[in-house]
Amino acid sequence: MYDLLQLTQIRPIGMRDDGDKILIFAENIATPPDRCDKCGNAPLYKHGKRRYTYADTPIHGKPVKVEIETRRYRCKACGTVVTLSSPSLDDRRVATRRLVQYIQDRCFGTTFTWLANEVGLSLNTVKGITQDYAAHLEELVELETPRLLGLDELHILGKPRAVLVNLEMRSMFDMLESRTKVLLTNYFKNLKNRDRIKWVVIDMWKPYELVIGKQLPNARIVIDRFHVVKEASKKLDELRRHLQSKLSSEDRIKLKKHLRWSLLRNEPNRTEKDVENIEYIRNHYPELSMALTIKEEFFSIYDAPNRKEGEKAFQDWKDSIPKDFRKYYGPVASMVDRHHGDIFNYFDCPATNGYTEAMNGVMKAMNRLGRGYSFEILRARSLSYRVMRESGTIVTHTGETKDISKPVSTMGDRIEKSYGTPISTLESLAENDELIRKS
Repeated sequence: MYDLLQLTQIRPIGMRDDGDKILIFAENIATPPDRCDKCGNAPLYKHGKRRYTYADTPIHGKPVKVEIETRRYRCKACGTVVTLSSPSLDDRRVATRRLVQYIQDRCFGTTFTWLANEVGLSLNTVKGITQDYAAHLEELVELETPRLLGLDELHILGKPRAVLVNLEMRSMFDMLESRTKVLLTNYFKNLKNRDRIKWVVIDMWKPYELVIGKQLPNARIVIDRFHVVKEASKKLDELRRHLQSKLSSEDRIKLKKHLRWSLLRNEPNRTEKDVENIEYIRNHYPELSMALTIKEEFFSIYDAPNRKEGEKAFQDWKDSIPKDFRKYYGPVASMVDRHHGDIFNYFDCPATNGYTEAMNGVMKAMNRLGRGYSFEILRARSLSYRVMRESGTIVTHTGETKDISKPVSTMGDRIEKSYGTPISTLESLAENDELIRKS
């Protein structure tokens, strides 16, 4: 019979097509052991045969089961039973090693359910193989700890997750299953080269500040400017809703539908229509116009040339808030006072979590394409899979010249440093729906 299996020490002796699967009968022809592995005594005597069924790669679109008859031997001295094995078989998964490789090659490109049906294994077995593969991929890469770290929250698969970004390299550094204080504490406590982190950009969530202060004592905190200024935008929108409630039905609808986003957009991002809407507000809603002016003056604090001027601009803004508007903008001023040092650290390190915010589109693609995947698999996919891993690797050399006659670069020894998947790569794959399928 032609060897359909091509498995080491396994010889096929027959096959049957059962319609929904193909069954191949085979025997293990490995050389019998000459002594006991446990006690070292010899000889061993035959102790019957057993049949074991292993899953193999599909044939003609059907799952394949290989039923292998295997001789067993028993040690006369200690009674240990020895069963013949084969390097082609993965006894842990009761599958051939090439099937395990087949699943690994496809596990990021389709759902677990579809793959389990294709190969004839249980859903949990396919998940287990994939999880082991994800852990293996992670071991392949040791990322350089960032000097400038962005720490923010994104919703992935319906839960808030902590996302860490190398802001200097504009690359993904890590994703954590949650953003709890306990998890973050353990993460940073065990992070290699954590003393390398000099700056951490965060929002005003208190646990971030507490964990960083204790686990990263050499790092300084920068409160992300967009989380600061959006508080002023919230107050402006709050005032808009209050004024809107006093208007007639017609004016209320117009104020909500046509003017809201014009109010909230920053000046550099406004369209011609926004400019028209702002002019309309200036002419018809003086109270809302004043609130807009206060908001824009708050935004302009970040245009100051240095920290000292920025702090002065804030104090001037705080003192200039009209009495009638302190209900809205007073809490914003109090917020800045509470986080004064970390907010104005921006002028010493003008970094933001804008790159982290750019991950929102990527996360939406993950949620859409990753149905059936666990967070751990999506994390491994984003951080460790080949196209991601290679795109975030920089190759340099020691600069020490080598003998030109040797097959070594004359630029010196090759040095590879991995900084994580560039966010631009993730965005590009997400836009083309290749975030899951791309290998």
